[in-house]
Amino acid sequence: MTTSTTIQSELEDFEAFIDPDFHPTTFANDLIVATNGNESNDIDLSTPIKKLKFDIQECNSRMTKIAANNYELLVSNFSRIEDTKSVLNDKINPAISQVNQKFDRIKSEVIEPYEEALRLNNALKRIHTTLDLLRGASFFIFIIQQLEQLEKSISSDNIKELPRLARLHNQLSELYDKANKNNAKDGNILSIKLIRDYYPIHVSKKSGLIDQSIQVMSNEFLYPSTFNVKNSNLENHLITFYLLDTDTFLSTFDKVIINKQVQLALTQLSRALQTPRNFTSILSEIKESSEEFFNQLHIILGSWEVSKNQNSSATSLEDILKSYYQNQDLLFLFYERLTKKFSKNIQATIDRGGPTSKNLKVYKNGLVKTIEVTFKNKDHEQLFLESISIINQ
Repeated sequence: MTTSTTIQSELEDFEAFIDPDFHPTTFANDLIVATNGNESNDIDLSTPIKKLKFDIQECNSRMTKIAANNYELLVSNFSRIEDTKSVLNDKINPAISQVNQKFDRIKSEVIEPYEEALRLNNALKRIHTTLDLLRGASFFIFIIQQLEQLEKSISSDNIKELPRLARLHNQLSELYDKANKNNAKDGNILSIKLIRDYYPIHVSKKSGLIDQSIQVMSNEFLYPSTFNVKNSNLENHLITFYLLDTDTFLSTFDKVIINKQVQLALTQLSRALQTPRNFTSILSEIKESSEEFFNQLHIILGSWEVSKNQNSSATSLEDILKSYYQNQDLLFLFYERLTKKFSKNIQATIDRGGPTSKNLKVYKNGLVKTIEVTFKNKDHEQLFLESISIINQ
């Protein structure tokens, strides 16, 4: 039997005391209950104490026996312990002390300066972030102040600054767009309440300027007295509209100017279908008024120039619209749309039948002759001839 097995055998009666989960209070309670029972009114403590004293004596006796039986092994181990202490004191501890000294030096000369530099670097980053935030805020506030001041100076008698107001709104929109793109980063400019709260105000004012420009465009083009190159109100609102929203400006121009003229002329031509004998006078009136309108429009648009910003070159509104319409002549575009709609009206009249349809067939040759006499421009003439070609088909 090995020594460890012998020792384990010697301690079998003391397993409760060497259990890792041993608790003196729990063991004492269990011992008292085991000695006295659960229903006993008189508690006997002397018996559990005698039991524990006996266990102590027995444990000491067995330890003495183990020591006696393993004398040589114990002496040998004591010698090893002394040797180990000697190695520890003479070699290991000095080496550890030397290592600790070097580590302390590394800590004081490298680690601590690095940690301090890291703290300073983080502080510097925060300072730069704050500085960038304040610099960005100053741009916002500067433009907002200019906007507010400029709005106060603009009135019905002083609207020349409207394009400048539009450019400021565009600058502010660009700043907000940039801020939104950087929204996930630290120190976002929109975290500043003044700037964040001004955004809906900016959007509302910009939208209001566009609505105002549309209203002016719709009204001023209708009256000959206001439809001229000296109309500063119309000029500045057109330029402002173009600067604020180019796409909407172009589509609105097409709807309010071109299509509006088409609708007015179509109403007159539709009356001619009821009384073809009046076709000559109506067509002449449409030709004269339309050419006058588009000639005047050509003069106006060619005279009014716009630049996106102070550094860009100016471009006339006419060149902008030419690009939009792919260099198509506006008068030709007007006649093209008018004749297409007029042809549909003729088809609808013929499909309904009755006296009006018969009159169209009777007067078709007269309509053709009127068109040929009225229009000297062969392209315009051809558009109208094609529109009435469905008669008698």
